[in-house]
Amino acid sequence: MAVKINSLSEEDIRAIGDAFADFEYDENEWGMSYFCKDKQAVSDYICAYVDMAIKEHVLYSTSEAHEAFIVFKRSGMNMSLTSASGLIGTIPGKLNMDHTIEVVKGIRHAGKSYGQILAKLKIPHIYVGMVAVTEKYQGQGFMRKLLEIAYEEGRKDGLPVVLDTDAELKKAKYEHVGMKCVITQHLANGVELYGMVYEPDNVPKEWKSERVLEDMRILSADNKNVWDRFANVYTGFVTGTPGNKRSYEAMYKRIRKVVKDKEVLEIATGPGIIAKEVAPEAKKMTATDYSEKMLAVARRGVVPDNLEFEYADAHELKYADNSFDVVIISNALHIVPNPEIVLSEIRRVLRPDGILVAPNFVHDGGNRISNVFSKALSVAGVVFEAKWDMNGYLAFLEDNGFCVKRSKQLPSSIPLVYTECVPKENLEILINA
Repeated sequence: MAVKINSLSEEDIRAIGDAFADFEYDENEWGMSYFCKDKQAVSDYICAYVDMAIKEHVLYSTSEAHEAFIVFKRSGMNMSLTSASGLIGTIPGKLNMDHTIEVVKGIRHAGKSYGQILAKLKIPHIYVGMVAVTEKYQGQGFMRKLLEIAYEEGRKDGLPVVLDTDAELKKAKYEHVGMKCVITQHLANGVELYGMVYEPDNVPKEWKSERVLEDMRILSADNKNVWDRFANVYTGFVTGTPGNKRSYEAMYKRIRKVVKDKEVLEIATGPGIIAKEVAPEAKKMTATDYSEKMLAVARRGVVPDNLEFEYADAHELKYADNSFDVVIISNALHIVPNPEIVLSEIRRVLRPDGILVAPNFVHDGGNRISNVFSKALSVAGVVFEAKWDMNGYLAFLEDNGFCVKRSKQLPSSIPLVYTECVPKENLEILINA
């Protein structure tokens, strides 16, 4: 049973610091001694860290006997400067200037830790800052008991539990008690930090390390197309004004009714704005995009269990005929190179009683805000393959095999037309059935 520690004697704190400092590294490893002058400096640093953890109420022990200690906190919880002042005070004077510069360079070139990657992707997690078993109780299974305290916290809310360790032997011990190494940071010869993670069964699939690391790779890679550049700002662009936000909220309300208990495909999902809002009502939803970076952004945050994000080219969908009850394509038909082909593909994958939901921004030469947005996008490299007004857009849908059953221009900063359509050939089949 975990015991939160609110106070410790100086003797108990020093015992933790000394237990940590006395770890015997392999002859080819430097561990924390790379950052500190000697073992005493390591112990001083850990003692200051423990004192900070007590003040921040994040230090726990396995029992009132204080056999072992763990520090952990939820992401987003920052230590106060007051609590951290003692920790900072142990650093100056421990290293000479040349070595300090070397350490800083090593940290800069080592890349992000796994916890930093999760933070960048805005994925909540539990970070373990210290695990220490006092000398008297080492080798008696207390490391497993300590980690189980953090694991239980992770299982409660479906959060990954993360820590960094600095030795192969420590890494092996953590692996033995249920963690896995997902990243290695090389700081210098003999100085590696191993990013460890425990992932409870209820961690969302988008927060699992394989997906997280792949998304980070995608987001760090060079842009392949113009929409990669917009991945991180697109949501704010389309819903950032009060008018557009109201329009999207109206669409969510309507689309939820359309997709209820249906199998749904979304084309050009972008960062998943619509998909995340409506998927909970669907039986199953697949949201696709041509930009891998858009998909990487879409997978951030909370994703409904019945929603999958996949890469797909709207001109050549990889899905079988008659696969979906509903297809959604929002604000994309005016910017894809061949919208006629896209509509043909949509007709192919829709079932006989299927519905196309196709809201789209339309052109209005008299709308000053719309003109500003259009010019800004053009300068950024977005090519408008078509500039329809409302009537022109509806006529385009009708000319390419769809019967528009519902249409409404929504009150937004950029003119937006909400439409629901059915394929004409499917309508004829239903009428004659």
